[in-house]
Amino acid sequence: MKESDMYSPIKKMLTNQGYTVRGEVKGCDIVALKDEAMIVVEMKLSANLTLIYQAMARQAATDWVFIAIPRPRNVRRGTFPKLKKLVKQLNLGLIIVALDSPIKFAEIIILPEGKDSKRNKKATALKREVRGRTIDTTGGTTGAKVNTAYRERCIRIACLLEARGEMTAKELTALGCENDTHRILYTNAIGWFSRTGKGVYGLSDAGITYLNENAASNLVIYYRIKAMEAGS
Repeated sequence: MKESDMYSPIKKMLTNQGYTVRGEVKGCDIVALKDEAMIVVEMKLSANLTLIYQAMARQAATDWVFIAIPRPRNVRRGTFPKLKKLVKQLNLGLIIVALDSPIKFAEIIILPEGKDSKRNKKATALKREVRGRTIDTTGGTTGAKVNTAYRERCIRIACLLEARGEMTAKELTALGCENDTHRILYTNAIGWFSRTGKGVYGLSDAGITYLNENAASNLVIYYRIKAMEAGS
């Protein structure tokens, strides 16, 4: 088993409850949003102190933090009853995932109490990141490159420049890019863009190389199609 095996059943459960679910969000395994309500889930193949510490740290952004583990063979014996007691004392939630079932599913065992939406920088950053992503990343995947909301905006801009040639930030915004497009082009943090005139930008060699080398990725495919449809 892998931690990532738990992601799909948990995502399905939360999606069925009306949440938008994203994996690997600013260090969190799972973040789910429904309007302003936010849930954070940390996954491990077994309950340990690392999992507990991670979950407690997430409580700075929302009181609705869950730990998720595979369903134990016996929920009435062993360490599981003690884990439930600890989880309640720490005001965390508990999800078990039936990975040993022909049909894998997730189940909430304990609900936390308190606010599911806090007004602070950590909560705002998590929500902004979830809302800024179109394509999901599987939570619990170790070592995989995460397409952040910022990178996704860069991919969208790059695909439009590839399809339509050099443009200004204003022209890109008119085609659906975000209001911070000018800042992204000007700072050029990942080196994909080049200024070709006053306020006019095109793709750099690095940007062209990225699109060509990642032509099969879901995000590049998605935004190349969007670029062809834009303005039509």
